[in-house]
Amino acid sequence: MKRWIIAGVVALVLVSGVLALTWTRRAPAQSSPPPAPRTVAVVKTDLTDVREFKATLGFGASQEVTGRRAGTLTWLPAPGAAVDRGAAVYKVDNRPVWLFFGDTPLWRKLDKAGTKGPDVKIVKDNLGALGYKLGGAPDELTPATIDAVKRWQKAEKVEESGALDPGDVVVLSGKVRVESVTAKLSASGEGPLMSVTATGKAVDASIDARQAEVFKKDLKVTVVLPNGTETAGTVRSVSTEAKSEKNGNGEETPVIAVDIGLDAEVGEFDSGPVRIRLTSTARQGVLAVPVTALLALREGGYAVQTEEGGLVAVKTGLFAGGLVEISGGGLSEGMRVVTTS
Repeated sequence: MKRWIIAGVVALVLVSGVLALTWTRRAPAQSSPPPAPRTVAVVKTDLTDVREFKATLGFGASQEVTGRRAGTLTWLPAPGAAVDRGAAVYKVDNRPVWLFFGDTPLWRKLDKAGTKGPDVKIVKDNLGALGYKLGGAPDELTPATIDAVKRWQKAEKVEESGALDPGDVVVLSGKVRVESVTAKLSASGEGPLMSVTATGKAVDASIDARQAEVFKKDLKVTVVLPNGTETAGTVRSVSTEAKSEKNGNGEETPVIAVDIGLDAEVGEFDSGPVRIRLTSTARQGVLAVPVTALLALREGGYAVQTEEGGLVAVKTGLFAGGLVEISGGGLSEGMRVVTTS
């Protein structure tokens, strides 16, 4: 009897322990529902693709001047000097070699009336611009032209021969600035003498050939100067020759040279690093979503996901400012689509 009582007590204790354990065990944590996906509205807006490129402020590409008059150099200009039409570029045996504007150099002696050619036209155009009266056809050397040459020579205090030799003038496209002088006084007047540039400041840029298509002649751009101020510029030329240049990572990259003229004088700087800013593409009134709303399809192309979970295939257009232009059936302004951020 006593043994039964003890066994009953032990059983009761065990049962009580089990009950205690059952009653004190915490209920398993309930899993929280997944957060609702973030959505954005499809908007109708204007998109503008603004790009910036590194460039250098200076005076544009330089051109070498080669002397063609035999003799001794007796005077050379200082770097930075400006030379205008009819002014001396340098002197040989103390006789000036003058600057004429044009695109055809003199290649023969001009001293006989009746001679015709583009070199004659260069002489007549420049003497006319200097105020001398000329007669006959624009490209014909007439007695009146020879007389004008003599009067011009008299004004320049040189022999009044009425003739011009190829080495008497340097023909360049316009007024120039002397960038550097390589020749020395007392050296020969024949051979490379100096490098010249245009007088107006300009911007040179080496543009990655893969992005150069946005630059066209006469394109208007914004030039950001070293101090942060902005000025307007115009693309003057875009090279058609790609050259290899190392980028910041030391990799060879094909680049295209772009020359940009400044629309206004910039007095603060003669040279230095600048940035070119331009609008390459503008789209008005298009549907757009953040780029993060695009889903790449396995079969190719892109889609957006509606907040209900469906996919709508889209065609992408301009990417700008974190947005992308989209088009396609089933799209509408205000429609909400899923985005990852």
